Order: sequence, then structure tokens, then C-alpha cells
Amino acid sequence: MTVTTLASANDVSTTFHHCRAALGDRVLRLQDEPLAILKGLYRLGALVVTTFADGARVSQSMRYPTLLDEEACLESRGEQCRLSQQLNLPLWHSVMAVLAPVADLPARSLLFFDRYGAPVQQMAVAPETGGLAFEELVCAMLHPDQRQLGAPPPRRDRRAASPAVAELERQWSQLDDDGFRDLMAGLGDRRQVLYQAVRDKFACPVRMETVPALLALAGQRQHAYTVCTGNNGVRLCLSAPWSPPRWQKGHCHLAHNGVLVSLDMGRVASVWRLRRPGPGRVVTALEGLDAQGRWLWTLSAGDDEDVWLALLSDSLIREGRPGQRMA
Repeated sequence: MTVTTLASANDVSTTFHHCRAALGDRVLRLQDEPLAILKGLYRLGALVVTTFADGARVSQSMRYPTLLDEEACLESRGEQCRLSQQLNLPLWHSVMAVLAPVADLPARSLLFFDRYGAPVQQMAVAPETGGLAFEELVCAMLHPDQRQLGAPPPRRDRRAASPAVAELERQWSQLDDDGFRDLMAGLGDRRQVLYQAVRDKFACPVRMETVPALLALAGQRQHAYTVCTGNNGVRLCLSAPWSPPRWQKGHCHLAHNGVLVSLDMGRVASVWRLRRPGPGRVVTALEGLDAQGRWLWTLSAGDDEDVWLALLSDSLIREGRPGQRMA
């Protein structure tokens, strides 16, 4: 059985409303051809690329690579870091060019939205770079209608019936990385209910305060780990020896070599330790969910699973069992 639900009007982002209010003045509407515009970004020089997620924001300084039609994944590697961007381009829809600052949107930036009005990514031209390439790209891709920007359609979530617990555990035990990610994405806001139903060897709750303890310990030891977050249009996975966490008004900031990850810990309602088979061994991760049981972020190993397991063993405590450490 498939269930269809409609999103509320609040799902249209405030960012979209700000752009619509400034349309034709400080904001210009570009053609609904996000792939064509992404292909032109390599000419803009240094960019500050911001990815929006429900419980996080990722900002990175980069030169955008030359993009081909068939490319859905961008990968880059440094001496101590690895970045993967998985693009779900069919969901990218409208594009706005910000000419002058609007709310917290910087001048000379491009904003990409999904078909439901949620921001996917923002590309801001770094100061003193790019020359006239930004203006040339905007002029070439300008939409003929700069007066109206209709409201996005309501989101329709088509959800298949939840699998039985035994079937979920069977799939959980057999799927590879891509299959497991698709399985979790298909659970949507039902993740927490099913995590509570499966056995502890699959999913087990951990106490909230162990996350800052883990991040602080990893920063102190300068050990690499992976942070994954994203939205419907792009999923980011970044592996690096992140800086010790910096806390500011409930946000946890992690930095490495021009990349800043900001986790909104106020959105986190529960944290789960997940285990599943990996190449030659069991892979362990931590996952943060919001109050509706929706995915916010995942923390997992960098290149060394043993180092990650040692961090977990030294910092995590099982929910409801004070003093009991988790391997």
C-alpha cells in the first residue's frame, strides 16, 4: 500500500519568500535549467558553496569542477580529507541570482531551489574574483519573466508501507552501501519507530550528551571521521581530521581547510548507534534524528574503522544505562 501526504505551506522556505519579495530589484530569476547553470560555474573562479540541510549547514571554499551531463557525483581528495557530493539533479528546479544583499543572502550569488521551494545550494562568488563571469552567466540565463514567481506546488510524499521488522533486519544485513542508504531514505519519518523495533545489534539509542564528547575527543586526538548531511537535492559526505568543536547558541561548528560544518544540535531529538555489515567487517555509525524521526546527519569512520571504534568506546554511553560504555 502507498500513502500520499501533502506538505504544509510552511515547507516553502523563508529564503524562497525573501527572493520572491526582492524579484526584479535585488534578485533576478534565471531559467529553470539548473544543470546548464551548474556547467558554467567553473568560469566564476573561487566560490563559497553552501549546502542547506534540516539540521546542518555546510560551507566550503572551492572552484567548481567542469560538470558533464552524466555526472551525478563530485569527488575531491586532499592529503587528509575526502569530499563526496551526490547530486539528485531531477529535483533541482529553479535558480535565482542575488545582485545585492537580501536578508542573509550575499551579493553576487546563485541560489538553487528544488521544485517545492526548498533551497538546495547557494554559490557565492568570492570577493575580488570571477571578473565579469557572474554577470555574463546571469545575462545568458535570464528568465523572460522578472515580475512573477508563482508559489511552488505542495510536496506529495508517496510512502510505501513499512516493512515488517524481520524483513527490515534481513535487508539491513544484506545490502551494500548504496542499497542501505536507499533503504534508510525510504523510511522517511518512520526511522525512529523502526529503530526502536529492531534488535540492539542493528540500532541502539545513545545519550545526547555523548555526541559533543565524541567530537571533542576526536578533535583532541586529531583523528579523522566522516560527517554526512544534506537535503533532497544533494548529499554531502566529508571525511577529515576536524577541528575541536566550537559551540555557539546551540550550534556545533567543525572546520577543516576551508570547509565549515554547522550542526544545529537544537534540532536533534534522538541519536542512534547503527551497525551493519561492511566490506570484511561490521560498520558502525551514529545518526541524529529530529522530533519527527527524520534524518539530520550521520557520523562514521574516516579511513580507519579501528580508530573510529576506539573513539566510540571511549565516549559513548547507552541511553538509559548511566555509566555503561559502548564499544
